[in-house]
Amino acid sequence: MSRHATDVPGSDRERVPSPRLPADHVLDSGAVLFPGAFDQHGCPLILFPVDGQAKLSSDLSKAEVVDFINYFLCLHNKKQEEESLVSVVADLRQASLPTTRFLAETLLLLELHKRTVHSVYVIQGKKKDVVKLLQKLLAPAKPHSASFKKVFLKEISELSNYIDRSQLTASLGGYLMYCHQSWVSFIKEIDAFLQEFLSAVRRLPSCISTLQSLSRLPLPTTFRELQHFCSTNEAKFQQLRRELGLDELLRHCDSVVEKLRYPEKEPCYQAMASTALFIHTAFDMLQNHSRITAAVEKVELLWHQAFSQARLQLQVFQLREDALQITEQIDSLFQEKLQHYKIEVAKDAAKAATLVSHFEASIHTPAVALVRCADDVVHTLAEVLPVDGRSREGWVSDLERLKEKLHSTVHFIRQTLRAVSNYHHYFNKANTWYSLVLCENLLQELLSGVDADDVPTQWHRRTWGTVPAWRHKLSTFLKKNRPPDVEELVHLAHLSHVIPDDVVQQAGKQMSQR
Repeated sequence: MSRHATDVPGSDRERVPSPRLPADHVLDSGAVLFPGAFDQHGCPLILFPVDGQAKLSSDLSKAEVVDFINYFLCLHNKKQEEESLVSVVADLRQASLPTTRFLAETLLLLELHKRTVHSVYVIQGKKKDVVKLLQKLLAPAKPHSASFKKVFLKEISELSNYIDRSQLTASLGGYLMYCHQSWVSFIKEIDAFLQEFLSAVRRLPSCISTLQSLSRLPLPTTFRELQHFCSTNEAKFQQLRRELGLDELLRHCDSVVEKLRYPEKEPCYQAMASTALFIHTAFDMLQNHSRITAAVEKVELLWHQAFSQARLQLQVFQLREDALQITEQIDSLFQEKLQHYKIEVAKDAAKAATLVSHFEASIHTPAVALVRCADDVVHTLAEVLPVDGRSREGWVSDLERLKEKLHSTVHFIRQTLRAVSNYHHYFNKANTWYSLVLCENLLQELLSGVDADDVPTQWHRRTWGTVPAWRHKLSTFLKKNRPPDVEELVHLAHLSHVIPDDVVQQAGKQMSQR
């Protein structure tokens, strides 16, 4: 099912709008059916079943029946290269004379302005006056006489000579699965979507025109005014989107496409799944989905194009505001904590660790956060502005210089404090081990001199199986007391040279040399 607004303009036939969906009482009556079946000529079938004929003259008018047929024929022809005619199956086995007259006059009315009917297949009943009345009303000699082919059948089984049984319902001797209630539900749901679609299409030009008008508004020159300008027009845009209804329409379309893709989840869709009407509807809905998506993207693009410069300028203003705040915070940190900060060289490890911890918590951590914030501002500006645009923003250079000054100052103090702390760590470790060495009598004897000639050779040890007592004691001592690594002693010597304190330097040098 489709409407002319869902089609890309092409032929004149596509530009003619479809008639409106028939009224509920016409659809629900079941007196006239469009099941999506075809005769052997390829013409879509209109059925007048026996069980609905009583409603023809009591509940429906001839004009309503004609509108019903024209509506569904129009939908069918939208997908055809050439316009098709309908074929009619009228089961008159139990028809009354008023019903017969109603059917004949409806067919004549249908043919009044242009040829619409290809063939009429009439299943005759036992009442001969019914058939005679029909033949009389449709006789060629009558004014506005019908030009369609009339086929009179005595038995239902004869229908299969003209219409395949797969295209006939059970009451007409076929095996076409047809549930009128499901058919009505399906038709109404698809039409409800199409009405919503057409409404959005009609509103789209006005929305585009409004966006174009907004894009021509002059931009304010101050940050606060530009903020108000952007927020106000953002609100207008969101209101436009809500009034246009594209987002809701796309969700509705997604829901219908999902049901068409998995018809087994919805009874009315499952009942229609094998019909040509279902296939055409599925194809139309996929096209509609693409069109709605394209419309959403077009509106978004127009909005972006209309206010890209305003949003860019607002972003630059916001970045400058952020930069000024960061600058003030850095200046405050310098004045309150760094300007008069004096590096203290601790005399012991505990004091050194305390100084490092206090500096990192009170100065280094907030300073690093400010440096990162400044980097974020600079990098964001580099992403949104070209190089020549950034060169006009003098505050960027000021921020970068102040950031680098803060980073270098804090980094130097932290390095110095951590160097003192590391110095005491390595010094204490080396000094502790050295003290243990001096406390060992055996090691003192070894350090004072051991005759190498008295040390048993490897051949003697293998021969006699003896290990000197001093070597056993030495091995036991080293297992219990691991000596400092050479790298640690080298690092200690390096720290002793860089720490700005004579006493600390002298002690470190002596220990590393020992």
